[in-house]
Order: sequence, then structure tokens, then C-alpha cells
Amino acid sequence: MARRSQVRAGTAGGCLLNGCLTLLGLLLVAVVGAWIWLETQPARDEAEARKNLRMNVERSRDRLGGAAADGGLSDTEIARVFPPSKPGKGLVGVTRQGGAVTVVAEVSGRGPSRAFISGYERSVAGCYAFEVPPPSPGAPRPSVRELPRAACAAGPATPPESSRQNPAATSPGRGEASR
Repeated sequence: MARRSQVRAGTAGGCLLNGCLTLLGLLLVAVVGAWIWLETQPARDEAEARKNLRMNVERSRDRLGGAAADGGLSDTEIARVFPPSKPGKGLVGVTRQGGAVTVVAEVSGRGPSRAFISGYERSVAGCYAFEVPPPSPGAPRPSVRELPRAACAAGPATPPESSRQNPAATSPGRGEASR
């Protein structure tokens, strides 16, 4: 024999009990779904930051090729293409061999900022070598390869404009109290 429930179907008590259980079940599903969405948010933000990093690398490669289109690639042009931006250090080093130029730079990518939930922005950085071939007819197409993070650990290179010291800023006695 089938077991009879204590509340008969079709009565006010049965609808209330069934409605409450349904509502609690839906609430549980909503809470678990929201929990999963919040737990996977950092991974989605990092994926967006890595996508932005790839776009920045492609943009830097194109800008470097455009700067080298006139047949020469000066240090000033290279420094303009790779400015420091947190967490990326920007230009790390330049190597010239024959007519070819290899630029090592740390490039950064940023994910969406989240002010509502926890007020953070995911950012990533990568170390890349941009190899510009010797001048030839037409715009050169630099190649890009990713390097280990240790290759960019030395820090940013000194830009050509800031390598000269300003004598007025380094003169003794400025900013010091006289004794």
C-alpha cells in the first residue's frame, strides 16, 4: 500500500507546504548559482586581461613596424612605442645587429575593473622580444616571441631623453637647509 501524506493534496495546507518547498528549492538554486558566478569571476577577469595583453602586443608590433617604415629605428621612436605602464615595465633593452633590431619589452594588459563587488582590477604582464628585420622596400613586419619573465627582471631601460642629467637639478645646496 502506498503511504499517505499527512496533508491532503488540494487543501490549503498542501499548497502552502508544496509552495514553500518549491520557493526554498529555487532560492537554493539561485544562491548556488550566484556563488559559482562569484567564484569564477577572477578567472574571467584574468582571461579578459590576457586578451587585452595580446591586443597590446599586436598594437606595439604594428606601431614598431610603422616607426621602422622609414628605414631607420631610433631609440626615441622605440621609447615612444614602449612606455612604462603598471604592471609592465615598458622598454627593457634594445639590441642592434647589422640592420636588424631586437627590442625586449614588458607589456601589460588590464581586465575590467570591478568597483561594485570588491574594487579591484586584474592586470597581467608579459615579457616579449620584438624582432625588426633590416630595412627593405615596404614596411617591415616585426616578429614577436614571448620570453620568460626573468628576461625582463632587470628593469626598464633608461629612455634616451632622460639619460642626460639636468645640471640645475643636481647642483649641491638646492633644497638643503643652510647650517
